[in-house]
Amino acid sequence: MKEKFLHNEFWTLTFGAAFQRAYVYKKNVSDKNKEQFKTVTRHYIENELLAVYSYEHVSDEVHIDNIIKLSNFTGQFSNILQNGKLNFGVSQKMLNLYLKYLWCYGKISEPPHFPVDRRIQENIEFRPIVSWTRFKDEVDYMNIINHVRLINKEYPTIAEFELIHFKRRVKTKE
Repeated sequence: MKEKFLHNEFWTLTFGAAFQRAYVYKKNVSDKNKEQFKTVTRHYIENELLAVYSYEHVSDEVHIDNIIKLSNFTGQFSNILQNGKLNFGVSQKMLNLYLKYLWCYGKISEPPHFPVDRRIQENIEFRPIVSWTRFKDEVDYMNIINHVRLINKEYPTIAEFELIHFKRRVKTKE
């Protein structure tokens, strides 16, 4: 029960973060259609993409291919999604964030990359900042990943580097 609860929380956080500011849905899409999309997409990631991350180090090429597969998979929901499917940027954020949660929870080996968004670009002083919600392919994404590889002198991997440098905006009352 606890594990199921945590996985549901991981997905709630993943969809929330991947869809924020991305305007993925067309206008007037029902909550029922959104939930169906999320359920089917979640099952696709868990049943079709996740296994490779459990057993071995995943190469850049395999990981990029999985992001593209996810983006293409969502094309079956073209009736509710802007541009007919999730673009590369939203797909990478979704897959990378879910993998990050599973890794931190100890369920998979370390993911090859990290969720690329504005916050990490600001934290690593990457310029010019590129809107992750508009990535159409892996070019800008890999520029950021490779930038972190170049500047990472302190941590064994870029996933660990990002974990240390990630800072969530927390709103608190003063």
